[in-house]
Amino acid sequence: MEQLTIIEKDGANYHLYELEGALNAYTLGEFQETLYSAVQKNNIVLDLSKLVELDASGLGLLMAAFNDSEEANHKLYFMTMSSESEKALSATGFKSLFNLINSVTEVK
Repeated sequence: MEQLTIIEKDGANYHLYELEGALNAYTLGEFQETLYSAVQKNNIVLDLSKLVELDASGLGLLMAAFNDSEEANHKLYFMTMSSESEKALSATGFKSLFNLINSVTEVK
């Protein structure tokens, strides 16, 4: 079973989480509360370049956090998606609604 490694970094007007491994029902536990809390306080950038798995539970977490960030007048950005995260987000049919960026310099 894959694990999820999370590296946190602060930017000028955002907080960055680099996700590596699998974001699924088995691994999202602690990160769920962290992300829900973070989107209430700041703009959040999720670097998805090293995700090897993103299942329905992980997608649900991302979509809920995206909605929460909008309600809090913040933005949740998805940066540099891996092929697996790209496929999963595309499968939702909502990919065009998300804030997709290639670099943290695009954070507004």
